[in-house]
Amino acid sequence: MRALLICSVVAGLLISAPARAQGSPSVAVQAQLAAGEETDALAALRRDEHRLFGDTSTENTVGATFVGELPEALTTDVPASESDAAGGRDLSWFSGMRLPDLPLRWDERVVRYLEYFRDDRRGHRLMSQWLRRSNRYGALIDGALEQADLPRDLRCVAMAESGFDPTVRSHAGAAGMWQFVRRTGEEYGLTQDHWSDMRLDPEASTAAAARYLSQLHRRFGTWELALAAYNMGYGALLSAIRRFNTNDYWTLAHLEAGLPFETTIYVAKILACGVVMRNPDRFGFGELTRDPPMDLVRVSVPGGLAISTLARAAQMPRDELAALNPALLRSRTPPRTQSWPLRVPRERAERFASRLARLSPRHPANRSYSLRFGESLRMVARRFRTTARALRTLNELTDEDELTAGFALLVPNVTPRVDEAPAEPPVVGVPPGDFQYPGRRRVFYRATGHENARSVAAFFHVPVDELLRWNQLDPGANLTSGLMLQLFVAPGFDLSRAVVLSEDSVRVLTVGSEEFFTWQQEQAGRVRFRYTVAPGDTLASIGRRFGLSTGSLARINRFSRRHTLHPGEEILIYAARDHVPARYLPSAPTEETPDQGVAPTEDHDEANGDASASASTDSRDEPTADHSDEAPPAAPDAAE
Repeated sequence: MRALLICSVVAGLLISAPARAQGSPSVAVQAQLAAGEETDALAALRRDEHRLFGDTSTENTVGATFVGELPEALTTDVPASESDAAGGRDLSWFSGMRLPDLPLRWDERVVRYLEYFRDDRRGHRLMSQWLRRSNRYGALIDGALEQADLPRDLRCVAMAESGFDPTVRSHAGAAGMWQFVRRTGEEYGLTQDHWSDMRLDPEASTAAAARYLSQLHRRFGTWELALAAYNMGYGALLSAIRRFNTNDYWTLAHLEAGLPFETTIYVAKILACGVVMRNPDRFGFGELTRDPPMDLVRVSVPGGLAISTLARAAQMPRDELAALNPALLRSRTPPRTQSWPLRVPRERAERFASRLARLSPRHPANRSYSLRFGESLRMVARRFRTTARALRTLNELTDEDELTAGFALLVPNVTPRVDEAPAEPPVVGVPPGDFQYPGRRRVFYRATGHENARSVAAFFHVPVDELLRWNQLDPGANLTSGLMLQLFVAPGFDLSRAVVLSEDSVRVLTVGSEEFFTWQQEQAGRVRFRYTVAPGDTLASIGRRFGLSTGSLARINRFSRRHTLHPGEEILIYAARDHVPARYLPSAPTEETPDQGVAPTEDHDEANGDASASASTDSRDEPTADHSDEAPPAAPDAAE
């Protein structure tokens, strides 16, 4: 009977405490997964494999290596001799074995694995653990393979990859019972985010593995090559076949630099596992007690619900419920989903639904929110009337978590704060240039300091070289927090996914224009005007007159402090209004004659250079505080 059903599955629940530790994504296991560590047993196996098969320096044979007097080419026959001619090993115990439904070749490496699982203390113990766990998900795997019309002994891929443990993560970042890497998992529908990793879901990953193995077999034509591709990757194996001009796995496995070391022994390991599973008594596992399977059903529960609440509804310990749902990485179901298929024991399912309805609050305290591009946690906290620290705690965030656009956050279920539009629109400085793109919309994006030009261009679907040109950016420099970038986006682009300002909500000034510099000084409470040098004027005397240091005057006018002034020369002055004669104020006529009635002010200490004039220098010197985690000044948001 097939075990892969729509609403019910047969999977393993560990009854004993040690067994629960193997299957439950506890805090310790979750920490191990986050760190990308593998189990001690699999790490020990890797070390043993290097001991057993690592010395291949003398091996460079075109074709497979066999033990004893074996038939040629592919065969599932047992060795003809009772002992290995090379090593004097007694192979008579091979006689009468039941063979797997994968093509078996008695390669030396297959035999070594069989001896390792039978005679080596550590190998025997490892296989014992794998066989004990095989019943947990055995019916599920058999059903999926049967449904896909695949050999049953492909179950040994899960055995060799993870020992039938859905929580395992390898040192290379593969995860789950079938050890999918991130990219391949996503290609086969195994989504991964902060809240869940479907590579750890036994049903979803098994169905994905069946599809993947089936496609690999169709591409390569043999199970040996399909398994090799599963281990090393489709493209890498294709390259090896072309490089050595052979499509025989066993030839590639014995050639110098033919395949990666792990792949040269991978197929042998799968075949050996198949032999052991078909003949457990021959390897000393005839009396082994296996973990019983448990009948489970999937019940739809709301997203964002705490596992502790679900456990109370199921009337079972939290850790046991978590063990049945290894894809859940946090202490609650993913908040973005309307419903989540929770796995619970069949005998508890009926009462679980009714109890959950009583325990679930009518008005949830939290709800899901999708982070926008350019939006910080502090901005979200302000919007939902809480703090960034509270959001970090609620969402179980760490410093290593990357908060990108679309990240599903749990936020307080309150009316979002809406900032009032400012009395004056914010000013945005843009470089000179007339950019005309009929049909496109011009918007402005404030950099946070955590992105780069390429990521901004990719998000808004614009060419990166155009972005650089629109904003006069250096492609090798970082995007400093606070930079306001102008973009011309396609009309169909969804601006609600980003924090942007629309063109009609800002005042656009061209950087370098008279209007731009005048506005800048107005913001700092200063007046920008041109002064004509009179006979006898020096930088020091003009500085005293208008409350500026020599260094500030030199910086404003882009000349040296030792610059010699000449009568009639025109220089720029940025001065506080109380130091500016009436004739230079914006409302007064701007006759260019030196004013002699302004009382001189004490000159600044020129030894301090520009730093001594920090209160009077160009207003383009912004404070050094980092505002990368703050919202822009109050301004209308086109996305809201």
